[in-house]
Amino acid sequence: MTITTTPLAPVESWPVLRELSPTVSQQVFHASMEALARPGTLHRLPAGAVPEPVPAALAPLLALVDLMAPLAALPAGPDDATTRAVATVGRLTGAPVVSPGRARFALALAEPLDWVELSTGSHWSPEQGAVLVQRVHSLTASGPWQLRGPGIPPATPATIAVTGLSPAWVTQRAALVADYPAGIDCLLVADDGTLAGLPRTTTIEVI
Repeated sequence: MTITTTPLAPVESWPVLRELSPTVSQQVFHASMEALARPGTLHRLPAGAVPEPVPAALAPLLALVDLMAPLAALPAGPDDATTRAVATVGRLTGAPVVSPGRARFALALAEPLDWVELSTGSHWSPEQGAVLVQRVHSLTASGPWQLRGPGIPPATPATIAVTGLSPAWVTQRAALVADYPAGIDCLLVADDGTLAGLPRTTTIEVI
């Protein structure tokens, strides 16, 4: 499993980002919900949901966040584009930009340095757990990530290949979902618009 992620184009070179149209927003919402409902299956965001070279990972946030859904950036370093991308999404959607511990949604355009502060909710309010939208380089069906849990046939675990994340990412996620029903849910979004969901009920074994 490689941790190399394709470099982002400089934020300054991105075209002006606009709100999603109602039709595209509905398509992105549907793909995101299907991905979380059927872990281990790959889905596609509609072509052109965001203009190139804007990362496709911004599309789910443009469809899912609003005034009532605070948003946080999980940067990979001081010069990471994530913080500026989140500010843009917040401006377009009205979502408040907050610290990770207060966010309902979070964006990482590379493997984040620190995401232990993400809200996992509680046994009494599991819905307060954050949704992490994580950019990856590529997603393919069949690979070293073996997934088990609700929505996956017990006799045939789902497998996917992910490039752009290290084994440390898998370990950190496991810690954040260890106290079910508290936990976080993850949407992995590749640069080509391929999408995979990892709800908190899904376990990952790297084989």
